Amino acid sequence: MKKYTPYLFFFSLVMSIVSLVIQEKGYKEIYPFASWKLFTVPSGGEASVDRYKLYGIKDGDTIRILNKTVESYQANDEESIVNIYGGKIEQNEDRKINLTKLLIFAKDTNPEFNEYMLYKETYNPKEIGEKKVNINKKLITKL
Repeated sequence: MKKYTPYLFFFSLVMSIVSLVIQEKGYKEIYPFASWKLFTVPSGGEASVDRYKLYGIKDGDTIRILNKTVESYQANDEESIVNIYGGKIEQNEDRKINLTKLLIFAKDTNPEFNEYMLYKETYNPKEIGEKKVNINKKLITKL
């Protein structure tokens, strides 16, 4: 394997550059380098993870909003934006401004809902892949 290392390095470098160029033109990357979160956002070693999630209310039903790629945002960007504003709102850091920004973002990415709620979810990442993952939810605010 050691003799192939230089070739693998150059292959990865070339494919990463090609993927970057393809992404800039609006297509999906063919070599998962830029959006691959394995090394950039590891969480498997932590005992618990906190994240903020938006829930939408439509016709009296409360639905957990899944992160999906839309015209303006990647799914990972959507996750980051909700987590950043969610943390600031929970800590009462410019609460009114951050509530307004998060509501604008929610309406932009998921306009089909009448109202939105922000929850803080806590779970153990080591449970992912098991039959049941215990997720503790705490309502932060209604937007």
